[in-house]
Amino acid sequence: MSRIDKRELAALYKGADINVVWWESRNLRVIDHPKFGLISPNEYRAKSKGKPCPFCGQKMMHGSAFYRTRKRDAIAQGYQYKDGNGNQTINTIRNRHTGYTYFYPHYVTLDHKLNKARCPEHMFDADNLEAICWKCNSAKGDNNAYELQHSLNYIQDLAQTALDYYPIL
Repeated sequence: MSRIDKRELAALYKGADINVVWWESRNLRVIDHPKFGLISPNEYRAKSKGKPCPFCGQKMMHGSAFYRTRKRDAIAQGYQYKDGNGNQTINTIRNRHTGYTYFYPHYVTLDHKLNKARCPEHMFDADNLEAICWKCNSAKGDNNAYELQHSLNYIQDLAQTALDYYPIL
């Protein structure tokens, strides 16, 4: 697949089918970024290395050689964290050739603001992509209101901090 035809994407309905197109295109220059020109999803992620996640503020990491490992090593290195339900989790990818691979919680991922299964024609639009850490991307899931909820929580925390610092007389 060297060129993505948006009409073909519109004909795909299953999320699994869309995911195959996304993964098979990770090294193709399919994103027309306004600043970087045509780049691949992997190049886009690499450009966000070392930058803060827009949601949690943690420094995002990139580079499979340094930030992927086996499960026991991931646990030893502190890659486990609690998910939204309070369960211990580790960022995991299942590779059919090598088995499971475990990643650093703040490994850079590309989030689709509009879900790629619902709006496949926007899957490679630079305006629909945002680099965020894997932990936040997992927490966001399919929740399109996540950014608004995150902003609301931030404003509420800021207001509470101001009230604690400057009590009403």
